[in-house]
Parts: sequence; structure tokens; C-alpha cells
Amino acid sequence: MALEFICEGRVLMQTDEGIVVARDGEFVTVELQPREGCVSCSLAQFCSGNKGSVASLRATAGTGIGRGDVVEVALDDSVVLKASLVMYGLPLAAFLAGVLAGYGLSFLLQPGTAVSILLPVIGGFLLLIPGILVSRRMALHMNPTARVLHKVAVSERGQP
Repeated sequence: MALEFICEGRVLMQTDEGIVVARDGEFVTVELQPREGCVSCSLAQFCSGNKGSVASLRATAGTGIGRGDVVEVALDDSVVLKASLVMYGLPLAAFLAGVLAGYGLSFLLQPGTAVSILLPVIGGFLLLIPGILVSRRMALHMNPTARVLHKVAVSERGQP
């Protein structure tokens, strides 16, 4: 269940629950439970690498957190904003650049009416494809680190 802490009208962070599946020093890997909205979200790739896998997140944790614990993790809202900018803003900017380039080309060439309408559309979609590819590559290289807020429970499945 995703919750948000609100302080004086400003959202500070997004929180979620998950199970600790691994520990490496001060970091833990938390496997988040998928929600209904995750299936159709473009940011699902950012959370889990692809839409079919379970979302996992790297988080800093205190010494009392171990494998199998159910914890509540918090991700700063700036990380979600950056991911949204990469996944939505970059393809949109590429599409608009293609439309403007197509419009400029149609203005320079001064072709017939049908071609002058098609050039911006074709240019937009031609640049949209690399925009999507670049945004996916950038999303895969983003490595957000969350923070474990507290232990909710100890899971039976995580203990060796």
C-alpha cells in the first residue's frame, strides 16, 4: 500500500512495503509487492527492469533489519520526478524536435499541401523512436537508493 508523508502541503516521499531478500553491508535489497497500477505504468521498467519481473529496490537499513523482514521503504520524491522526466519528458522532447524539424523542412522545400502536412508527423515519429530507446537506456542506468523506515514484520519465507 503506497502512502505519502505530507508536511505543510508538500509531499516528502513515497513509501511502500516489501520483503528484504538480501543484505550487503548497510544496504538491503527489498522486493516490493506489485500493485494494480504497476501493470500499465511506463515507470514499471524503472522499478524492476521490465514489466514482467518483481520490482526490487536497493535501500539503506539499520543493523536490526535482516533477510526475510517485511519493511517499509521510502523513496524521495525527487527520484520519482527524475524517472518521470526520463521516461516521459525525453521521448516527448524528441517527438517535438522531430515535428519542428519536419515543419522547417516542409517550409524550406515548399511541397504540396499533403506532403507539408505529413513531413512534421513523419519527423516527429522518426525522432520519437530514438527518444524512447535513449530513455529506456537511461532508466536502466538509474540506480535509486531508498531508505528503510522501519520493520513491519518478520516474514516466514525469507528465513534460511
